[in-house]
Amino acid sequence: RVDAVAELGLRVGAPPSGGEPEDSRTVRYPSASVTFSWSEGSERWLVSLDGAPARTVEGERIGAGTVVVQDVDVRESDFRDRSGNNTPFTETVGSGDAVVLRDGRAYEARWSRSSADADTVFSTPDGRRFDLAEGPLWILYAPRG
Repeated sequence: RVDAVAELGLRVGAPPSGGEPEDSRTVRYPSASVTFSWSEGSERWLVSLDGAPARTVEGERIGAGTVVVQDVDVRESDFRDRSGNNTPFTETVGSGDAVVLRDGRAYEARWSRSSADADTVFSTPDGRRFDLAEGPLWILYAPRG
């Protein structure tokens, strides 16, 4: 079994102080939306895709221990799909703002990545490393602005 969190240079630990209570958060894209709703009973962010609960093939709700919404620049690339539409390029090298959802709270955070070969580092606004909650991790790229 691969520990994906550790492999990404991340770690599980206690939440930072602060954060704001959060019941749900929706990230919208041009052709889709993803909503995370806090479930106190399962201690997970339950996932809905385009308004429908996301489920495993066994019918169980899909949930996340931690959700990171990473603000990124998205621009046109040099590539096109079969229909001639531009395939956007998401810039994941650099730094910016993020929101981390864990334990029923939303935390302001920062992300940084020095090169395409480097891990992304998530930190608190004062520069301390941001620890994740136990369980599955979802990272979403959200276009800035």
